[in-house]
This record gives sequence, structure tokens and C-alpha cells, in this order.
Amino acid sequence: MEYKINDRVVHAREGLSTITNITTMMDREYYVVVADKGERENIYVLKERTENIIRPIMSLEEGMKVVEYMKTVKAEFISNTKQRRDQYRKRLLSGNVLDLAYLSRQLYFFNYYNSIGQVVKLGPTDLQMLKDAEKVLFDELALSFNVDRDKVDQKVAELLA
Repeated sequence: MEYKINDRVVHAREGLSTITNITTMMDREYYVVVADKGERENIYVLKERTENIIRPIMSLEEGMKVVEYMKTVKAEFISNTKQRRDQYRKRLLSGNVLDLAYLSRQLYFFNYYNSIGQVVKLGPTDLQMLKDAEKVLFDELALSFNVDRDKVDQKVAELLA
């Protein structure tokens, strides 16, 4: 996909971002991406390898499909801490919006009860990964649904009900 300067995109690790420049270094073209969060440092994305690193922001229709997918996600708890964190990290860094939706849904489940009604306590690292996934997803859904960021949680909850 070709992007131009000022295009809004989603960066797999950093979330909502903006293409601020297109530059050439050592005969290769790069998009210069700046994430909305953090220190606003430049991230150089090789133009020919953007596929799993940056992507366009979802349309309303795509956002609705993501919420529909979230309805199908079941609570899954991996008791082995290393395996659970590896799976969460892999999904978080995949750049795939359905992986973010899966993790966001797990956050909902595990902040409450598991499938047999027991309260599940996750460690701080697990919770942070799930919250990071939800933040990236919900920031994007706010743009897709054209609602304020502080109202997207309610919008998604309504659509999930």
C-alpha cells in the first residue's frame, strides 16, 4: 500500500501514528512515522516492508466487523505464565486488528470471572499487555466510529450487548 505525508495509520507496536515524511537512505525509501503517544520519535519503516508494520485506519464497516468478531471470542486462560505471556506478546506485536480484539476481550473476561465463575487474577505484566491492546484498538475504533475517545468504551460495550 502506498501512503503519503500526513496519512494517519496504525503502527503495529505504537498504535495510532502519522506519516510525517518519506525519505531515502542508502538507496531505499522509508516512511517516517510518528506515533501519537510517547516522545514522538521518528520511526523509519522501509516502504517495501510496510505490510505487517503499518496499516490504514479501519473504516466504519471494518470496525463493526471487529466488534462482531469480539462477540465470538471466549475466555481462554493459559495457566502457564510463560506460555500465556508469549501468546499475548505475539498477538500484541502482530499488527493484526483481530489479535488486538482478542486481547481486548480477554481483558474484559479476566477483570471479572472465568468461564466457571471464578475471579481470575492476572499479573501486572499480563494486564499491561491486555490494556495496551485495548488502547490501540479503542483509539482506532474511536476514529472508525467517529466518536470521542472517552466514549468509545461505551460504544463498544453497547455493540457487544
